[in-house]
Amino acid sequence: MDRQKLDYAVVIPAWNAAETIEETLRSVAAQSRPADEVIIVDDGSTDDTLSVARKAHVPFRPLRQEAQEGPGAATTLGIRSARTTYIAFLDSDDLWLPDKMERQLSHLAASPGIHGVFGHWQAFHGSPDRGLHAPTAGWSRTTLVVRKDVADAVGPMVDLAARVGDMIDWIQRAREQGYVLEMLPDVVAYRRVRPGSLSDVRTNVDRNRGYLAAARNALLRRQVAKAGK
Repeated sequence: MDRQKLDYAVVIPAWNAAETIEETLRSVAAQSRPADEVIIVDDGSTDDTLSVARKAHVPFRPLRQEAQEGPGAATTLGIRSARTTYIAFLDSDDLWLPDKMERQLSHLAASPGIHGVFGHWQAFHGSPDRGLHAPTAGWSRTTLVVRKDVADAVGPMVDLAARVGDMIDWIQRAREQGYVLEMLPDVVAYRRVRPGSLSDVRTNVDRNRGYLAAARNALLRRQVAKAGK
């Protein structure tokens, strides 16, 4: 593996993540292929997210949005600031498995026609040691690795209703532009589910509004493209 060509940054959007950010950062530090840059984008937190993050003793570059704009806006800021060939993403309460980046970068190096790659993940409550849900395809920020130039070309991750659906919208736009995104069968991450979090379907009852908005945007783009032919 050509390590120079496979350099990568990790972009972590974080809002009031003091409870989980230290553990999340340690999962980055445990990678068999270390990150070349770690960027934490504080999305207007009102807790001590960045202070707690420093306790992990993992070097990172902090960026801050003074007002909470959403995970999509925070991720977009991180993409624009990254200086590496590839970018990986990690939500501030999720965890990477130690060989995640090694596996995904190796796959990208062997597959020049692939522009980005996702992986499977397993949900957990409290701690992975207490049990994991069955693996599912993680079409999510936490499992995505993509070329920096592709991320720039696709454009911003747009925050939709209920602060969900930004990844569905981004994936659809990437595919509309002809980029190939692949799902690996490997489990590469653990997804933390907490009451009140965006990932908790029991408490985030408005989440479907974000998914519907993503679908509606895709339909409008198709109609515009068809009208322009």
